[in-house]
Amino acid sequence: MPADDFFDYFPIALRERRWGIYSSAFGHVTVPPGSVYPPTRHPDDHHFRWEQGRVLQEYQLLYISRGQGSFESAVTKAVKITEGTAFILSPGIWHRYRPDPATGWTEDWIELQGPEVSRLQESKIINPKHPVYRVEATHEVLGFLEEARRLAKLKPPGFSVRIGLIALQILTLLDWKKARTSPGVRRIDRLISESQTMMTRKPDGSISPESIARRMGVGYSYFRRMFKQQTGFSPKRFQTEIRLRRAKDLLRNTSLTIQEISDMLKYHSPYHLSLDFSKRTGLPPSKWRSAK
Repeated sequence: MPADDFFDYFPIALRERRWGIYSSAFGHVTVPPGSVYPPTRHPDDHHFRWEQGRVLQEYQLLYISRGQGSFESAVTKAVKITEGTAFILSPGIWHRYRPDPATGWTEDWIELQGPEVSRLQESKIINPKHPVYRVEATHEVLGFLEEARRLAKLKPPGFSVRIGLIALQILTLLDWKKARTSPGVRRIDRLISESQTMMTRKPDGSISPESIARRMGVGYSYFRRMFKQQTGFSPKRFQTEIRLRRAKDLLRNTSLTIQEISDMLKYHSPYHLSLDFSKRTGLPPSKWRSAK
């Protein structure tokens, strides 16, 4: 077993379960070329032979930082796993995977449990039919895994929840990066991030999404499509949400009148502010303020 290899399985106490997401195991293993796989030191319910495969009762997130191999499951075809690939194992689904004997591989894995993980599958963020994420071996993912390894070894208070939250960060990063297959996509992602900052700094809507697209040198239709893909909002809806959030802040934390807030945020009139606010919150601004 290489010197930096490590894996462990954790009992989960009630106080960790109450968080809704937690890790019940972690591993970092380098499999040299030609080695027997998987190692025989795992519990019986986690060990498997390639010929038989395996079914788990928990989720596992695996990341291959070196080498290559293969993966398949009851709901997917065989997939070649290369360096910088992550894949997610879902409970109750037969699967098997192994490194190529000619190359071996280095794997990190986090076992996940809790209702919040199940919710991710219900919302299709975790999709057993599309479990493989082809991404670069980014320093962000490797940094997250290094911290998870440190927590798993030292076991400070709350470590299982913290490792679970690290896995959630990795999943977020993989989900956003899985479409980044060309420099053009990376550029538009950066431009959209910049545009969000610009709109947040101008909550009064004084800068239009169309003018932002022109300033960034992209067509508005393309900008709008990519903006919604990255944020979940159209640019105009994003602005509306920012302006509403700013109105709430002013109502809660200042004594400004509805007229003054309307003028500050460049609504056509206090009536339009009240109409938009009521539509979004279910209460007119004055009642929302008094209720808070």
